Amino acid sequence: MELKSIPSAIQSGLNGYQTAERGLAEAANNISRLNTDNTSAVNATASAVEARPEVSLTTEAVNLVVNEHLAKANIKTIQTADEVIGTLIDTKV
Repeated sequence: MELKSIPSAIQSGLNGYQTAERGLAEAANNISRLNTDNTSAVNATASAVEARPEVSLTTEAVNLVVNEHLAKANIKTIQTADEVIGTLIDTKV
Protein backbone atom coordinates (compact mmCIF):
# COMPACT_ATOMS: atom_id res chain seq x y z
CA MET A 1 0.00 0.00 0.00
CA GLU A 2 1.34 3.38 -0.94
CA LEU A 3 1.61 6.02 1.73
CA LYS A 4 -0.44 8.50 -0.30
CA SER A 5 -3.40 6.08 -0.48
CA ILE A 6 -3.81 5.96 3.32
CA PRO A 7 -5.60 9.33 3.61
CA SER A 8 -8.02 8.27 0.87
CA ALA A 9 -8.71 5.01 2.76
CA ILE A 10 -9.44 7.00 5.90
CA GLN A 11 -11.64 9.43 3.94
CA SER A 12 -13.53 6.55 2.33
CA GLY A 13 -14.09 5.04 5.75
CA LEU A 14 -15.35 8.34 7.12
CA ASN A 15 -17.68 8.89 4.16
CA GLY A 16 -19.08 5.37 4.51
CA TYR A 17 -19.54 5.81 8.24
CA GLN A 18 -21.41 9.08 7.73
CA THR A 19 -23.66 7.39 5.16
CA ALA A 20 -24.39 4.60 7.64
CA GLU A 21 -25.09 7.17 10.35
CA ARG A 22 -27.63 8.93 8.11
CA GLY A 23 -29.24 5.58 7.25
CA LEU A 24 -29.54 4.69 10.93
CA ALA A 25 -31.10 8.04 11.73
CA GLU A 26 -33.58 7.74 8.85
CA ALA A 27 -34.62 4.20 9.83
CA ALA A 28 -35.00 5.22 13.48
CA ASN A 29 -37.06 8.25 12.47
CA ASN A 30 -39.31 6.10 10.26
CA ILE A 31 -39.83 3.63 13.10
CA SER A 32 -40.69 6.43 15.50
CA ARG A 33 -43.30 7.72 13.04
CA LEU A 34 -45.10 4.38 12.82
CA ASN A 35 -47.25 4.90 15.91
CA THR A 36 -47.89 8.58 15.24
CA ASP A 37 -48.86 7.88 11.63
CA ASN A 38 -51.52 5.41 12.72
CA THR A 39 -53.10 7.75 15.27
CA SER A 40 -52.90 10.85 13.10
CA ALA A 41 -54.30 9.01 10.07
CA VAL A 42 -57.70 8.96 11.74
CA ASN A 43 -57.69 12.75 12.09
CA ALA A 44 -55.92 13.67 8.83
CA THR A 45 -57.42 14.07 5.42
CA ALA A 46 -57.05 11.23 2.92
CA SER A 47 -54.79 13.21 0.59
CA ALA A 48 -52.32 14.06 3.36
CA VAL A 49 -52.08 10.41 4.41
CA GLU A 50 -51.57 9.26 0.82
CA ALA A 51 -48.73 11.77 0.36
CA ARG A 52 -46.59 9.95 2.94
CA PRO A 53 -44.81 6.79 1.85
CA GLU A 54 -45.85 3.57 3.57
CA VAL A 55 -43.45 2.64 6.40
CA SER A 56 -42.90 -1.00 7.27
CA LEU A 57 -41.47 -2.01 10.63
CA THR A 58 -39.82 -5.05 9.05
CA THR A 59 -38.13 -2.99 6.34
CA GLU A 60 -36.91 -0.38 8.80
CA ALA A 61 -35.57 -3.05 11.18
CA VAL A 62 -33.60 -4.53 8.28
CA ASN A 63 -32.34 -1.04 7.39
CA LEU A 64 -31.13 -0.60 10.98
CA VAL A 65 -29.15 -3.85 10.86
CA VAL A 66 -27.72 -3.16 7.40
CA ASN A 67 -26.57 0.31 8.39
CA GLU A 68 -25.11 -1.02 11.64
CA HIS A 69 -22.99 -3.48 9.66
CA LEU A 70 -22.05 -0.74 7.21
CA ALA A 71 -20.87 1.46 10.08
CA LYS A 72 -18.84 -1.40 11.62
CA ALA A 73 -17.19 -2.20 8.27
CA ASN A 74 -16.20 1.43 7.77
CA ILE A 75 -14.85 1.67 11.30
CA LYS A 76 -12.70 -1.37 10.54
CA THR A 77 -11.41 0.38 7.40
CA ILE A 78 -10.42 3.43 9.44
CA GLN A 79 -8.76 1.24 12.11
CA THR A 80 -6.78 -0.66 9.49
CA ALA A 81 -5.54 2.55 7.87
CA ASP A 82 -4.58 3.83 11.32
CA GLU A 83 -2.65 0.63 12.05
CA VAL A 84 -0.81 0.94 8.72
CA ILE A 85 0.19 4.49 9.60
CA GLY A 86 1.40 3.31 13.01
CA THR A 87 3.40 0.50 11.45
CA LEU A 88 4.98 2.87 8.93
CA ILE A 89 5.92 5.31 11.69
CA ASP A 90 7.41 2.50 13.79
CA THR A 91 9.38 1.28 10.76
CA LYS A 92 10.79 4.74 10.04
CA VAL A 93 11.81 5.38 13.66
